[in-house]
Amino acid sequence: MIDLAVLPYFLATVAVLVAIPGPNTIFVLTASASQGFRHGLASSFGVMLATMAHVCFAAVGLTALLMASPTLFTAIKTLGAGYLIYLGIKAICSKTTSESGTSTRAPEQPLSASIRKGFLVNLLNPKTGLFVAAFLPQFVNAAAGHVPLQIVTLGAILVMVGGVGDVTCAALARTIVKAIAKRGSTSGVGKYIAGLLYIGLGAAAMVTSNGTGK
Repeated sequence: MIDLAVLPYFLATVAVLVAIPGPNTIFVLTASASQGFRHGLASSFGVMLATMAHVCFAAVGLTALLMASPTLFTAIKTLGAGYLIYLGIKAICSKTTSESGTSTRAPEQPLSASIRKGFLVNLLNPKTGLFVAAFLPQFVNAAAGHVPLQIVTLGAILVMVGGVGDVTCAALARTIVKAIAKRGSTSGVGKYIAGLLYIGLGAAAMVTSNGTGK
């Protein structure tokens, strides 16, 4: 059982962290703006699943292996960055369909694809694992025992609060896009913006230092 005395401090800290947009938030925003709110929601769900996976890794000690192996860290980070760049190129090269009197947009993709993308983007971000491993133990009461269970419980709270933040951002992004669409056609532009954002995220992940971060 987690220490209820530290729960308010934990929630306050998580709220501040969620309020600061990170790569996952930008990914969800882009998915919602370019494909619709449902896909933003699906991407957010994928991100949440991957965060929970990182929490479980931390609870069983697998993240310690990642922290101890710079080579493994670099390999996973490179794979994750490459996946983001691949998504960007795929978005830019995707075909658009048009109908008379309507704006063009990319063909509809299944929601499962957005869940998978969100999951892989976050799972292949080793900094998420390192952040979880460094952050959650600060609020664990070792004297209370069941440390892995405490980590998982705190992680679940982190995932839920983060999910609420991402869903809110997804809804806001789609609202803004709809407002812009009413003012004029932006046919064919969305896929390029989304693609460039994905490529930018991948490039940023590729060149950032190996330090722990969100």
